[in-house]
Order: sequence, then structure tokens, then C-alpha cells
Amino acid sequence: MNQPDPLKPLLATWRHTPAPAPDFDAAVWARIRAQAVPDRSRWFAAALPLAACVTVLLSIAAGTASALAVNRAQSADRHASAYVQSIDPVQMAFDPGHHHAQS
Repeated sequence: MNQPDPLKPLLATWRHTPAPAPDFDAAVWARIRAQAVPDRSRWFAAALPLAACVTVLLSIAAGTASALAVNRAQSADRHASAYVQSIDPVQMAFDPGHHHAQS
């Protein structure tokens, strides 16, 4: 038969209560004060991703707006050119596809 381990009940009754560190309270309050002071570098690090997102979105919006403006300007140029060609008498005389009313 196995004998019960005598170390197990001894370890169950053992308690250790360490003495508190003499500067524990002062260290805790020093850390609290250090965190309460606004640290600009932490604020900047927290705001950096938001600033990057806003910059990217504004760049996309500016690129889209300028592409639309260029497209509109090119479209206006094409329409103006087509209009000038449609009323140009030289174009009317030599363009075989141009039909004009005969009297």
C-alpha cells in the first residue's frame, strides 16, 4: 500500500505574507500623476492614423475633382469643334457626308 505524502498537508498549511514595500504608495501615486499629465507625443501618435486617413481621402477627392474638370473641359472642346465644323462653309463644300438642303 502507498503511504500518503506527508509534504502535501504541510504545503497546504504554509502561508507567506511578504512585507509591503516602503515606497509602494508613493510609486503608485507618481505613476498616476505621470499619466495624468497630457503627453503631446502620445496625443500625436494617437491622432496620426486619423490624419493619414483624412489626407488620403482629401487626395482622392482632389484627384477625382480635377479628373472630372479635365473631362468636362475636353468634352466642351469637342462640342465646340464639332459645332464650328458643322457651320464652316468650307467643310460643307468638301465634306461628302454633309447634307445640306438644295433649293
